[in-house]
Amino acid sequence: MGGKGKQIGGLASCLVGIIGVCVTCGLPMWRETSFVGANVVTAQWVWDGLWLHCVVQATGQMQCKSHTSVVTMTSDIQAGRVLILLSVLASLLGFIVTLLGGGVVNCSGTPPENTLPQSTSSSKSKVALLGGSLCILSGILCLVSVSWSAANTISVYNDPLVVQSLKREVGSSIYIGWASSLLLLLGGALICSVCTDKRSSAPAYRTYTPYRYISQISETPSRPATRVRDERPGDGLINGSTV
Repeated sequence: MGGKGKQIGGLASCLVGIIGVCVTCGLPMWRETSFVGANVVTAQWVWDGLWLHCVVQATGQMQCKSHTSVVTMTSDIQAGRVLILLSVLASLLGFIVTLLGGGVVNCSGTPPENTLPQSTSSSKSKVALLGGSLCILSGILCLVSVSWSAANTISVYNDPLVVQSLKREVGSSIYIGWASSLLLLLGGALICSVCTDKRSSAPAYRTYTPYRYISQISETPSRPATRVRDERPGDGLINGSTV
């Protein structure tokens, strides 16, 4: 895959990852549980998200409210708010920087038709590298947040001292967050690898010599070396007399 294809694929992956992180942040499905009473009519589903605690009745009625108790507002939810918001900001900033500042970087080694100055090409490569690094950072933040929440949910579910009504299962938002973080990591890696691969194997450039100058040098006849004889003042006189 060429440099342009890598960068376009990385931008597409980052865009889908950004959408997934926003969905993960908004959906109140980080922890889920279902409770069935004496009959189906009394069944209800409980959802816990970053911002809301929702209860869905079997009749279709849903009630949501903010976290007000320590039971629902756990440490992983508090940390998840900060990490997910930072992930959203970093991913948006990285995508915008790569799309507007970096453009489509040409690192194939062959100059395009309209050749840009070397300084402009180098600055675009640095901007693209910065955008890819921000996307990778966003994926790491999202991955840490959802993995922390999933580990805490599983540990509480397997704790025999916790009552059954307080046990939760891993919700749909966790799986969306895992997929989004992987897409952000993949997209950021593709963007960062656009120029790093080409720099390591870049051909060595030689000084350009015009063809006319080379032909003039080859057509110049070679002259034989002549030996210069040193003449002294007394060479024209023999025994003090003129010849």
